[in-house]
Amino acid sequence: MRTDEKINISILGGFLGSGKTTLLQNILKEEKKQNRKVAVLLNEIGEHSVDTDIIGTKIPLKELLNGCICCTLKNELEIQLLSLYQQHQPDVIYIETTGVAHPLEVLDACLSPIIAPFIDIKSIISVVDLKRWMDRYELNQSLQKLLMEQIRYSDYLLLNKSDLVTDKEQSSIQKEIIKINPKAKINLTTYAQVPLEEINHSNRSCGDAHEELHVHNHLHIQTMTYQFKGSVIKKEFDEWIKNLPNNIYRIKGFLQFEGDQVHTHLFQYSYRSPYSFPQKKTFPKNLVFIGTDFDLDKLKKELKNLEQNAKQKVSAYLE
Repeated sequence: MRTDEKINISILGGFLGSGKTTLLQNILKEEKKQNRKVAVLLNEIGEHSVDTDIIGTKIPLKELLNGCICCTLKNELEIQLLSLYQQHQPDVIYIETTGVAHPLEVLDACLSPIIAPFIDIKSIISVVDLKRWMDRYELNQSLQKLLMEQIRYSDYLLLNKSDLVTDKEQSSIQKEIIKINPKAKINLTTYAQVPLEEINHSNRSCGDAHEELHVHNHLHIQTMTYQFKGSVIKKEFDEWIKNLPNNIYRIKGFLQFEGDQVHTHLFQYSYRSPYSFPQKKTFPKNLVFIGTDFDLDKLKKELKNLEQNAKQKVSAYLE
């Protein structure tokens, strides 16, 4: 895999029947005009993807069927993303999620520690069916909550099928949605028509590449991949984890503990519960962080200090 440039990934979400596939078709037409190399990953809960037939065979495409990348197909997603990149080296991969996918869970699935240093999550784009939104109280409580979450955790929102509601209803819905997610960019659309430059616009910055720290600042969700150069002292690392702020809600990846030079350890952290397991294979020592409004510089400094402390311990022992 090339490390001199990253692959852009855009996540297309939204509730069942909102217009995700129509949006994807529009995007692919625009990308073709710009001569960019595009690949697509489709996720369907069922055994067959109708969307695959719609997209055709000219664009590199992988399917994830019989499940959702939010949960049952997380590992498969990593494999397919690697496959698309290694075989086709596209400029961008568009992931069309199922209609019941949660944006943050999809983001989490994409940020595998194995591939996180080589990808740039460009945006989470959700399509909102305005008529469905108006009739959302006909759904059960869980699906109503999902609709809200799909809106709350997106960078861009397409308020689709706007021709099916009145101007007054459009205005009212926009106010409701802005209240849920005041930071997202919003477009009123029919047939999910939106200029490509609108959804490709990035409001995030990258960390210093020379320090091998890669940062993807979503409009309100932050992700960071930290690449270790050495090991850390387990007792110190465990204590550091205990004192993490509540706005870091997910960490996953691999690291090496001082004194165990044979194994890398898989580390997982969610809902303030950490655990780690030694691995038989050697993996890249990357930790992926997901949260909101955390201090990136402080986090980087603390991790470097943990590495430095382990290095000093080894030096003192050798002396």
